[in-house]
Amino acid sequence: MVDEYDAVMAEALNLAKSCSDDEWRTVCPKEERAVGVLFDHIAVGNPEVVRWINEFLSGRPVVISPEILTARNAAHAHQVQTRPRAETLDDLSQGAARTSKFLGALTEDQLSVRNEFGWAGTQDVAWVASAAVRHPRGHLKSIREALGR
Repeated sequence: MVDEYDAVMAEALNLAKSCSDDEWRTVCPKEERAVGVLFDHIAVGNPEVVRWINEFLSGRPVVISPEILTARNAAHAHQVQTRPRAETLDDLSQGAARTSKFLGALTEDQLSVRNEFGWAGTQDVAWVASAAVRHPRGHLKSIREALGR
């Protein structure tokens, strides 16, 4: 899983670095957010997955709903719409390194810890950790479609 995570985050960082200013501001129709905002959203997803895993490992469920996620995403998009690209790129790079290290340190016993995850019901840490791959992969697909690449 760590290799897959590292690969998807390298793809995200490389694509983000290759965007022109116009591309950075291009709105992804399926997401109704600009490319740069989505890259920042991917970056903030890293510590969120780590937080969720730590909740499970501490014996606590993750209390979340689609409505909560939608509200958080809208607030984030508003907050970062004019954030400098360099800050987003730094967060993508540094957050990916920290998250990779965290994911790589999880033991088999930890990966099998189960708890409730909002609307998804009972899951294990491995499922939560796989969100670190699923999340950016889905957004990268939207970004690539919007940019025609």
